[in-house]
Amino acid sequence: MEDLMLAVVWLGFFACVFFGWYYFLQARTKERMALIERDKDVSEIYAKREFRIRFPWLKLGMLITGCGLGFTLTVALMLNPIWEKFIMRTDGLVPVALILLFGGISMVIAHFIDKPKN
Repeated sequence: MEDLMLAVVWLGFFACVFFGWYYFLQARTKERMALIERDKDVSEIYAKREFRIRFPWLKLGMLITGCGLGFTLTVALMLNPIWEKFIMRTDGLVPVALILLFGGISMVIAHFIDKPKN
């Protein structure tokens, strides 16, 4: 019975993928035919589009810098005897929180630096 249910789930998944692809192609064909009937320019549809992958180097660099700053601050606090009791009492939650905090701050700064380019 369990094998039958698994087969039905997989069959349903592949049927959804196939019919989604089929209806996508059918809608695209109808759109092209409508453009041809109205005598519109269809060269844009058949033209090859330039595909460029833009990797967010600035944002990645800011994130690594922020996490490094948080890590450095964590190590500095661990070496300080006053903060040692506080950090050890929280079961290591403070170092992780500082790294995430500075990483998040760096992502916000990177967003605002990258924003004028768009």
